[in-house]
Amino acid sequence: MESTPKFLLEIRQRLAELSGNNRVIAERIIDYPEEVLQSKVSEFAERCHCDSAQVVRLCQKLGYDGFTSLKNRIAMELIDPKRTLHRQIAEPATSFEQLKRNFALNFTRTINDTLANLDEKAIEQAVSLIRNARHIVVHGFGSSGLAARDLRIKLVRIGYYAMFPDDAEYTRTLVATLSKEDLLILISFSGDTPYILDNVKVAKKNNVPILALTNYLHSPLAESASCVLPTTADEQRIRLGTMDSSVAQFLVIDLLSSLMAVEFPHQTEQRILQIFETTR
Repeated sequence: MESTPKFLLEIRQRLAELSGNNRVIAERIIDYPEEVLQSKVSEFAERCHCDSAQVVRLCQKLGYDGFTSLKNRIAMELIDPKRTLHRQIAEPATSFEQLKRNFALNFTRTINDTLANLDEKAIEQAVSLIRNARHIVVHGFGSSGLAARDLRIKLVRIGYYAMFPDDAEYTRTLVATLSKEDLLILISFSGDTPYILDNVKVAKKNNVPILALTNYLHSPLAESASCVLPTTADEQRIRLGTMDSSVAQFLVIDLLSSLMAVEFPHQTEQRILQIFETTR
């Protein structure tokens, strides 16, 4: 089963909180983990255009004792030292068959990583928040908006009162009417989209529970949420159509809605049949 080593996932999920040289160092570790294995700290620092102390401090910020500790973790988890993450943009000479294999590999990795990173307790908490909510507002922008719309449709199909406003001002107005008895579900790959964070501020004032779907557990959205369902997609540098992130988001949504449906199978079946009879 193809999956990304856990140390890479952990670093990738903390990229949103890093800036400057720390961001540069972290991205180089993600892109070229074999360099860490083969380099002294001074050599790796030179490739990152910074000094050794900055590399060591980042390693400590990421939870390691130092550069050697990081190397040991990489050596333990990286089965193939020459393995690096595939780029989304293929080389000009890439054949159609190779392109298909690359897509299959990327999507398979995204699915496996996302499923491996989902915590059962977090899913159970998300189900509980949805089940106990009087009103539910689901929101996202861009491709995350497509995922939000899909989640809203699934929730309505299984009997929940859910709304998906697609206008920023109307969304903020609607969120302002929610209370602690309701639920705001926000979907954002980066977790730092300004429009999304505007709604977080409004919800927080009224003690509205927030369920977040995001790729970064240390993002402003994740840290403000009552419950976080993480996606795991490698699109931190080049986001060509947000392909991997969309796969991860729809996967989490399908899993969540399936669990909700399984919990109340008779209600779900009757609701779907009622919708079918009304719309056909």
